[in-house]
Amino acid sequence: MKKSFLILLIFVLPLALLSCVDDFLSHDPPVERVQDNFFQTQSDAEQALYAVYEVLTFSHGRSNNAFHPFDLVSNILSDDAYGGGSGSGDQPELVEFNAHNISVTNGKVQGLWADRFTGIYRANLLLENIDNINFESEATRLYFEGEARFLRTLFMFDLLRMFGNVPLVTRPLVAEDIRIPQDDPGDVYNFIVEELLDIIPNMRRDIPSAEMGRASSWAAKAMLGKVYLYHQDYAQPVFGLGDLPVSQAEVVGYLEDIINLSGHALLPNFADQWGVAGNNNNEAIFSVQHITTTFGDWGFLNGSIGNWTAQMSGLRGVGFNVNYASGWSFQPATQDIANAFDPDTDSRYFPSILDPVAENVNHSASQMYQWQGYAFKKFYPRRGDTPSVNTEFNWPYNRPLFRFADVLLTAAELGSANAQDYFDQVRMRAYGDDFEPLDVSKDAIFEERRLEFAGEGHRYWDLLRMGLDEAASIINAQAQPPDIPINFRTERQGLLPIPQSEINLSDRTLVQNPGYEGG
Repeated sequence: MKKSFLILLIFVLPLALLSCVDDFLSHDPPVERVQDNFFQTQSDAEQALYAVYEVLTFSHGRSNNAFHPFDLVSNILSDDAYGGGSGSGDQPELVEFNAHNISVTNGKVQGLWADRFTGIYRANLLLENIDNINFESEATRLYFEGEARFLRTLFMFDLLRMFGNVPLVTRPLVAEDIRIPQDDPGDVYNFIVEELLDIIPNMRRDIPSAEMGRASSWAAKAMLGKVYLYHQDYAQPVFGLGDLPVSQAEVVGYLEDIINLSGHALLPNFADQWGVAGNNNNEAIFSVQHITTTFGDWGFLNGSIGNWTAQMSGLRGVGFNVNYASGWSFQPATQDIANAFDPDTDSRYFPSILDPVAENVNHSASQMYQWQGYAFKKFYPRRGDTPSVNTEFNWPYNRPLFRFADVLLTAAELGSANAQDYFDQVRMRAYGDDFEPLDVSKDAIFEERRLEFAGEGHRYWDLLRMGLDEAASIINAQAQPPDIPINFRTERQGLLPIPQSEINLSDRTLVQNPGYEGG
């Protein structure tokens, strides 16, 4: 991913020149490589592809658009976390997420939208030029193309989950394209599934150690399962969509390919997945790669490729502690998620939830807004992993998007003949000698998912799959008047508002989501 910094200059600099005065434009470009002569060699394609991958790390932007990691925002939207920070004025737009009182001018919403369309633009730019590039073989060209299309579908799926009604963009947009309307959500879901089915045969099964973080065919199959499940439980009933161009049995078959053939497996010890030592472990099928750079600091947030969730989630006022560093106390965990675990029997509790009192960690509770006594630990800033430069924005903790445990539970939920075995595997790893059999069911899987993926950003989307009324009941139950008001409104369908700035930019071609009209 370190190669991706150059590509930012190659793509962004020509755009910056367009905003300058005419006489400045008359000078020769200050770099030899510009977009028109860039896409020639496999090395060029590699740099362009890394630029697409880099968007997965984005949490930055300008002004209040920054500080919006997808997993952190997803946790805050759910019943597992509050907004947090140092007070109601510390990133108040995150507090809006928790209250489900989100303004159409919320900068974090605009950042989430812009990041993903940036990724789609970069992917489309590579795909538009890929046939002109001299690859070492046709097989190489096919898996480069497959990875770019995989990433494009991943960005599209995020947009569908967050905004519901979005344009389907499959080419690089230009200024004249400002009036592109939203597409039917069913068409976008169908496109994603058709793309995944088309690229799976051409993607690599095994990723070389020097290229960890690139997507394999197993990652595409895992994503297909996640998209199918979300479409079936949420999108189909909410938007009245038809069936996808793949059967449930076919999806289960792809998931069982991962289970039986990929070589990925559950780690014996749940805790070994987290911290720098856990990066790219065998349970992680596809992870966002976060690394330390010398570029990312307060003067240049866009130079960061670190995991911002870590710094944003740490306790305030820790001082010196052999295990833990300080942070900014966003997304404090709710009492409800802490109570959901049995700390005496579930081995996931200690790696997932930090109880500073029980662990004798000094902290400044009075300086932490909406603090309930618990923090998430999987991406918590660990003292031994402290970056050597620009600490706040450089925590090198990868974020797994698809874990083997997720594949097992998804296959079980979709009705695999081995559903009970897959469900038991996840629970046996968690409980060890204290394991007690439990009949597999959809409700049992939802509860197991909450415990298995606590703090990873899955819970909100699982709540929406339970149904809007159920999601409202569970989320609103976490309100604690008057300091923590929460009002999940079913008429908003669990969606974020379309950024008002984007509606204005489209000459009002884009239509606001339900429940947000007029404000």
